[in-house]
Amino acid sequence: MTSSLEHPARAGARLSRRVSGIGSMRLAGLMRLATEIGAIDIALGIPPGEPPAEVVRAATAALTGGRNQYAPPEGLLALREVIAELAQRRRGVTVDPATEVTITCGATEGVLNALLAVTDPGDEVILFEPCYENYPGMIELAGTVPRPVPLAGPGWRLDLGAVRAALTPRTRAVLLNTPHNPTGRAFDEDEVAGLLGLCAGHGLVLITDEVYEGYVYDGRRHVSPLGLPGAGEHAIVVGSLSKSLQMSGWRLGYCLASPALTEAVRRVHERTTVGAPGPLQVGAAAVDVAALADDSAYFQRRRDHLVARLEELGLTVFRPEGGWFVLAAVDAFGRPSDLLAEDLVRSAGVLVAPGTSFFTDPADGRRWVRMTFVRDEGRTEEALDRMRKFLSGGHHDR
Repeated sequence: MTSSLEHPARAGARLSRRVSGIGSMRLAGLMRLATEIGAIDIALGIPPGEPPAEVVRAATAALTGGRNQYAPPEGLLALREVIAELAQRRRGVTVDPATEVTITCGATEGVLNALLAVTDPGDEVILFEPCYENYPGMIELAGTVPRPVPLAGPGWRLDLGAVRAALTPRTRAVLLNTPHNPTGRAFDEDEVAGLLGLCAGHGLVLITDEVYEGYVYDGRRHVSPLGLPGAGEHAIVVGSLSKSLQMSGWRLGYCLASPALTEAVRRVHERTTVGAPGPLQVGAAAVDVAALADDSAYFQRRRDHLVARLEELGLTVFRPEGGWFVLAAVDAFGRPSDLLAEDLVRSAGVLVAPGTSFFTDPADGRRWVRMTFVRDEGRTEEALDRMRKFLSGGHHDR
């Protein structure tokens, strides 16, 4: 008997234009190859530790104690109060947990909710290149059009003139990531305030993805638009507990915005995931924010070590000001980064992210590779030793 799923009339189902236009993540194939080979991964910024013990205990108690049904769509008030305290400590801003905080299923959902809340199909969204690989597809999934603006010069600075030149009557939002993945820029107050002023002057919303807000180096401070005059109805901040509490698998993120923008974000959130996992929210709400360790000094030392090793290997490196990644130029090796990354996996057993993943036109990223300094120290050292041997022409036998 022929299944209806196999009926010829049902073959070749039509996919939506929004999905058809979104390709697979460019790093996915290399990741599969790296897994097959058993390569050392220094490409992905996976938290190196575990959530605080009190958080795990509280989540376990919630799971075994019958707290397994829906949480309020906007998130448990106790967790929103924790997020408000974090915002005060790390961003220097006061937010009302009742009307200005929404708990989402990770920062990824938070960014998509923000886009859907303030744009219509056919609108345009400015983003800065290089950019986190998910952003162009998220913008397109929202039915909008990405308008990339390159970060300027060797210092990867925001170029407000380039932003003005990219504005059209269809522009509705600007998407900024700070501290920035993949470059490591922690955009300063002049840059963020200038961009916020531009948005306010043109009736746009600045959406900032601030998942690395706790990791800023060399005495700098994290600058969030919510801490600047004029944010009002022109800023939505997206954050996550994935890095702060080292719990990326729990998928707990949040949006901070004015009451009016929060109301719009919550309408979208209720129709995408309804709400984030209740027992995990109970766990995260148990964290002692005042007791959270500031490990930025530790990661700064790890950053410095990785930068020094990469420079010894002949790579040209921008020293990250924040975040978990180093973006390095590979011009000295005479081959594009996508081919170099594949060679490193196959011949050296090391996974790095080719820069082609971070530009809408892959050709713009062929001189860059991205690596992280937050993975296991011993394995990272082994990966760097393998890279040194491979790049110097030596044979490596894994």
